[in-house]
Amino acid sequence: MKIPKVLINFLFSLVIASLLIACVSKTPLSADQKNYAGQWVASDGTFVHIFLDGGGDFKGSNSSVEGGATSISGDTITIALGPVKQTFQIDEPPKGSGEQLTMKLNGIVYTKQN
Repeated sequence: MKIPKVLINFLFSLVIASLLIACVSKTPLSADQKNYAGQWVASDGTFVHIFLDGGGDFKGSNSSVEGGATSISGDTITIALGPVKQTFQIDEPPKGSGEQLTMKLNGIVYTKQN
């Protein structure tokens, strides 16, 4: 019995995707970093979502990551999944109060969504 090439390619892709997901090492946010947790949206629709468990998503105009690992170190935030990663320069850490929390990454102001 001959296995169709499409099925072989699908199974290979599934195995590779599973390996990438399994290799994502997430470190929960520290107490000092918990103010970064949440979904942050810019006026152009770009968003960064940082989870307390160290996971993260981002969507920009040319790239996106879902289910990546977030690391916050010094003045940078990096969200990565395998070879795809996005590093943000923290220009202003989260500030504000109540429903108006903002932070500035790579010169762009992001507002926290509730």
